[in-house]
Amino acid sequence: MTGVATTGRLKRRRSRPVTVVAAILVLLLALLLGYALWTVYENTLTTAALDQGPSSNATPSPGNALSATAARALKAYGGEAVWRDATTVESTVTVGGLLFQLKGINIPPHAKITVDVQRPHTVIDPVDASGDTGVLDGFTVKILSPSGTILDQRADAREHLQNASISTKWDRLNLVYFLGYANLPVHSRIQRFWFDKKTGLLRRNDYTPVAASRDARAAHVIFEHGVSNGIPYPSKRRVKMSVGQYAWVLPFPDFITIDVERWQLR
Repeated sequence: MTGVATTGRLKRRRSRPVTVVAAILVLLLALLLGYALWTVYENTLTTAALDQGPSSNATPSPGNALSATAARALKAYGGEAVWRDATTVESTVTVGGLLFQLKGINIPPHAKITVDVQRPHTVIDPVDASGDTGVLDGFTVKILSPSGTILDQRADAREHLQNASISTKWDRLNLVYFLGYANLPVHSRIQRFWFDKKTGLLRRNDYTPVAASRDARAAHVIFEHGVSNGIPYPSKRRVKMSVGQYAWVLPFPDFITIDVERWQLR
């Protein structure tokens, strides 16, 4: 009887690793299935996917005339007169996401970003925990101390991009350029914008974030709009990696997160 009992215990001991491995495999399968279903949902039922139009305009607008889509978007965001009279956009934002973890640098939360409407000029205050300010002026970037002293600067920043790969570390000047140039100059020469057919508001912007990586494909998805003095503005923005140009996005992780807490056109 002792021999039979010992054999039974050995069998149970041998079966435990098998049970653990099987449970792990089932869990991994469930996670993969969940991620696949999440991906399908993200790309078929969310604001980034509904009512997608063609990938390009079939008939470019003549001369300086706006296309029907551009005219509808301009009207949706306040109208031509409002933007012609404006000088700057001031916003308070919290920026995060995988990109800044890979690059090893980011700006503090609730930073104030002031963007010139008429020319490529951006001020980020603060740009670091020391309270320094980052400035983009054309293609030149610099870091200013709280007293206004120039701590560091780089002319023609676009020629000195630290973008060999997505994990290539940034210095502060490259960070300032990346956060400042998204207005003008833009991410990449070829981009696609999706506007809501009913409201005219932006829903998704596809581009190559060349300052971060030369080969990455990104989709900037607008999840929510706020309103300031009657003008809508994108308030909850998530940049996601795309599996190809103008293709489905990966729902997780978020490449960049941008939460706009305050926005003012002046």
